[in-house]
Amino acid sequence: MQSLAAMLEERDLLKITTAELAKRSEITEAAIYKHFPSKRKIFEELVVFFEDSIFTRIKVMKEESKPEDFPGQLIALILKFCETNKGFSRILTREVFTADELKIIDKVANCFEKINIEIRQSLQEYERTTKKKLNLNLAASCDLLLSCLEGQIQSFVRSKFKKDLSGSWEDQWNFLKKAIFSN
Repeated sequence: MQSLAAMLEERDLLKITTAELAKRSEITEAAIYKHFPSKRKIFEELVVFFEDSIFTRIKVMKEESKPEDFPGQLIALILKFCETNKGFSRILTREVFTADELKIIDKVANCFEKINIEIRQSLQEYERTTKKKLNLNLAASCDLLLSCLEGQIQSFVRSKFKKDLSGSWEDQWNFLKKAIFSN
């Protein structure tokens, strides 16, 4: 899995084959197939790794954050994860998948839906605890934040992983926070 993630970080993404994966992992193709029945299964396991890593941290973060701070911290966490694990950015943008890999594409879409739910719950909690309405309605606020997250990841991939994702997010979040939350 580490070799596959590393291959996804390469500047010019080539077709990833199990033969190339085995070569870079310094094992045989048979050894790969002993642990994973297909390349698709390795990608699925990478998505599961992402989910486990992120959602474990989100649970803790949610308990320690104010509802109006949580969405920005959640997005910062994911952006930092992408900076640290560049290859995952290509998985999250779904650019490495073909139409034959709809199950994995759906699994990634499900990750974003879970992130959307976390953001929505935080915004609802803000309205409930402060008795204030959002400046943007709930659906529009969630869409805006999720679009920003996906756009940042896409921009990171397009920059060949050179863009400073987490560095620019703080200023962007401060701007968005003023637009979304009532003062």
